[in-house]
Amino acid sequence: MSSIHFETAPGEAPATQQGIHVPRPALYMAGALAVFVILLAASARLFGFGAFRAQAAPVVAERLLRFEDTRAGGIRVIDAATNVEATTLPPGTNGFLRGALRALSRERRMGGVGATPAFRLVRYADGRLVLHDPATTQQVTISSFGPTQVASFDALMR
Repeated sequence: MSSIHFETAPGEAPATQQGIHVPRPALYMAGALAVFVILLAASARLFGFGAFRAQAAPVVAERLLRFEDTRAGGIRVIDAATNVEATTLPPGTNGFLRGALRALSRERRMGGVGATPAFRLVRYADGRLVLHDPATTQQVTISSFGPTQVASFDALMR
């Protein structure tokens, strides 16, 4: 004769299983580890260890420039120190330069700053060429975009 075997209903624990038991020392150690990691991260943030910080390179050359749109669609570049026109960029040229200026100008419009404050074009001793906007503290590192873009801004340094 065969015996009948009844299975437990879905959602019920089997009669032989009483639940999972985790030893208290293991729970204490897991809690202590979590607190230690949080404290370590907070102290690294507070005291700055383990963080990468680039050393500021000295400025080799700098020029203050203002940019104005012309009626023909070009860009007039004005040396802000002398208030003399440095050059005029013809329409349809210098796409990267236009894009960088557009991005910085958008930040100025959002901050309520006009076109009067000059931009700083700075060459550092480590070779970086950076266009700074002192009015909004935004900047574009030109040297990150390759030699063609560096050449277009480098011409403005002269």
